[in-house]
Amino acid sequence: MLNLSKITNYLLVYLLIAFSGVPFFYRAHIAMMIVFLLFPAVVFVIRKQRVDRFFIYYLVVVLIIQMGQMLKFYDLPAKTFLGLHARLLFAYLTIKAVGKKTPQYYINILIFSVYTSLFFYLLSYNGALERFMENTVAPLFTNPLIEDDGYKKWPDIILYTFNPQGEGLLWLKRNSGPFWEPGAFSGFLMIALLFNIIITGRLNNKKNRILMLGVVSTFSTSGLLVMGCVIVFYLMLNRDRGTKYILLPVVFLLGVVAFVSFDFMGNKIISKMSYTDQTYNTRFKSAMIDLKDFSKHPFFGMGRSQNTRYEDQTDARAMHRNNGVSNQLVMYGGLAFVLYFYLVYLSFYRLCIAHGVNKKMALFALLTIWLIGFSQIYFTKVLFLSLTMLSTLYPKRSAKSVRCNEINEENPPGQLNIHRADIIEL
Repeated sequence: MLNLSKITNYLLVYLLIAFSGVPFFYRAHIAMMIVFLLFPAVVFVIRKQRVDRFFIYYLVVVLIIQMGQMLKFYDLPAKTFLGLHARLLFAYLTIKAVGKKTPQYYINILIFSVYTSLFFYLLSYNGALERFMENTVAPLFTNPLIEDDGYKKWPDIILYTFNPQGEGLLWLKRNSGPFWEPGAFSGFLMIALLFNIIITGRLNNKKNRILMLGVVSTFSTSGLLVMGCVIVFYLMLNRDRGTKYILLPVVFLLGVVAFVSFDFMGNKIISKMSYTDQTYNTRFKSAMIDLKDFSKHPFFGMGRSQNTRYEDQTDARAMHRNNGVSNQLVMYGGLAFVLYFYLVYLSFYRLCIAHGVNKKMALFALLTIWLIGFSQIYFTKVLFLSLTMLSTLYPKRSAKSVRCNEINEENPPGQLNIHRADIIEL
């Protein structure tokens, strides 16, 4: 028998993901999101949810920043302003309507994406079949509301994006999953991996192995590096000293070997560190440009409008930015930057408390978010905005409010270190 409530939850969380990275949805005109916004709004009302004071304060801060930018630059990009509020509402209404199991639904959807993407990924090695999918099937999934933003668009069928570029081991194809490119897929998978580590307290389980397989199939330099960092973070918190002190050197040694041996790791990282390439803004070059712009406008930032951000430049390569961390800083200023990532940290902190996991995992989660954001413009996406609001699902509670049966101080080897002293109020 179909569970209507569960199906609704999956659809809501899927749309949260889709409007963040699935080309059919996120590239479309903002009007499409506004129409779909009715779905979480109706569910929010039917389930008798209430708007938190937190969200009111959130919107007030956003409006202050937007008004500050408007007065500073005498520019009112209505579409940009409206788009931000539509994404904020979509993120908030969705997580409040779905509730505390939002991370679990997210994990399951990403695991499904790994399965479906691997199916199409393997089929793509048949050249004739791949060309048929790209030239005959993919056009059937064209969204007429998609706007031309000057960037290359790969053929997609919503569940999978065909990306012919090869930078992987032995020039294997790269798996983009349903997202705009392989590196983006790896970032969304890392969020699911973080959630599942916190929820289960373990790294070595079936769901995590599937998620990590998905990351490997992307052959994303940043994705593989970040996955290695997450493994190191986990081992640092592991209560089994034998596991910690044996596996940490092994992971480090494997990382060094991969860096030296594979072009798509070491050589690519070195090339991306170049500041002198005048034809393409690398991640590091983007950061340098953004930091220079930030120094001129540290309080309210420069916004997202082309009129204020790029000093009247029109060349797509000159305007290209792919460092999400520095991009967030220069768009909204220093105070908003600190508040944004504090809220992300707070969400993971309370998620750790809710599942009885060492609170240090929240700090490692924040570092992971920064690492994946170093190579992708993630932080204006609906999903990542929702990460700043997840704390509303897990209200403050002290150690006394945590039932003893929720805390297992005798975890089997391999689990995160859990102590009552870690369960404190924030």
